[in-house]
Amino acid sequence: MLKSGPTAGVIAGVAASIALFAPCAAFADEAGFSFPPEWAPHEAVWMGWPDEVAERGDFKALWAEIITALTPHVRVKLVVNTEAAAAAARRELALLGVDVGRIEFIVQPTSDIWLRDSGPLFISDGQELRIADFEWGYYGFPWPYGGPAGLARGALDREAATGMGLERRRSELIAEGGGLDVNSNVMVAYLDAAQHRNPGATVEEIEAEYLRLYGKKKIVWLDRAPISDRVFAGPKVANFFGWGANGHVDEYVRFVDEKTILVAQVAADERDANALYRLDDEILRENRAQLEAARDIDGAPFRVVPVPMPDIRALMGQRTLTEKDFQRSADGMDTRSVFRDFKVGDEIVWVPAASYLNFLVTNGVVLVAKYWREGLPQTLKETDEEMRSVLAAQYPDREVVQINPLAVNWLGGGMHCITQQEPRLAAPSAP
Repeated sequence: MLKSGPTAGVIAGVAASIALFAPCAAFADEAGFSFPPEWAPHEAVWMGWPDEVAERGDFKALWAEIITALTPHVRVKLVVNTEAAAAAARRELALLGVDVGRIEFIVQPTSDIWLRDSGPLFISDGQELRIADFEWGYYGFPWPYGGPAGLARGALDREAATGMGLERRRSELIAEGGGLDVNSNVMVAYLDAAQHRNPGATVEEIEAEYLRLYGKKKIVWLDRAPISDRVFAGPKVANFFGWGANGHVDEYVRFVDEKTILVAQVAADERDANALYRLDDEILRENRAQLEAARDIDGAPFRVVPVPMPDIRALMGQRTLTEKDFQRSADGMDTRSVFRDFKVGDEIVWVPAASYLNFLVTNGVVLVAKYWREGLPQTLKETDEEMRSVLAAQYPDREVVQINPLAVNWLGGGMHCITQQEPRLAAPSAP
């Protein structure tokens, strides 16, 4: 996702607080609250409508397609900064054919594209909602990418909690929603990402807090995330560049029921296609082996199902570096350090965060990526269909809707990243 990072002062402050951190025993009033698995019933799906969406036609079209697929099944809550922005969003979406009567507009100071990460992480005991409130470090991006504006997005979940009158389960440790995937009792995450976000904390401290905030009993740690998800702070490898989430598991590994985990794999005939594929293939096969060795809370193995990665060679963009790439931009981003080992005239490859596993499961529908269009390789159409079939078999009672998320893939995320579910509460008992 379009990520950037903490200032040196913020990093020092976080590290200092972590150094003093000791795992907290769960408070009595925290008992029973957990982050439900995604296939549980939802009250709503949250999305954001910040300036990046309001000003871009490709984003507006994607948001309209997603909302149109969701609203027959679940209410959409759209976060906007002002009443004027809400009115503009209503007009824009209505013009694109969206039933805006199924949208609830949430007006608060902070909105964001990446609601999965900076938005409210809802935990529930079935009767009441609370918010799991991790600290926010904007994906660990090095300064100056994002800067104060990026760090300010950490207020979004607190503003949502205030607006809804919800208590927060707070932590001084850093995590983003896309970096944690769950079933009812177990969480899966990348260890290198968790340690990167929390310098100075031990693995035991990180694990205790992640489990406490999400109300889970066990973490399956995967040692390292694929290189494709590396941040835009230099080349991923060789001359491959692009935005990323810096270690988000929802791009590569997902629970689809209590026992089944999907894991992305590079196709055998693509493994030696380039330096990026070779590294990602090595890491994803390592992820798969670790998942196959993992056990649930009862000591039983999971069912690990390999699924394809889209062949992003057909989606990548190649260009030549110009003088502009070595100048400080108007927003303060200094790309001279990003392209430090390159020069004007060098060819680079820009990589979108294309993924089939960045899907969303909600009431009655599953949204999954599709990438093929006329002119692209037939193999891409085949993997689109393979992933649709996997999810249709897994969720036979839900409609599977395929949507092309490439507009946000270019900025480092996908449809799961721009949505966040709000759990449905049980109906009150009769008096």
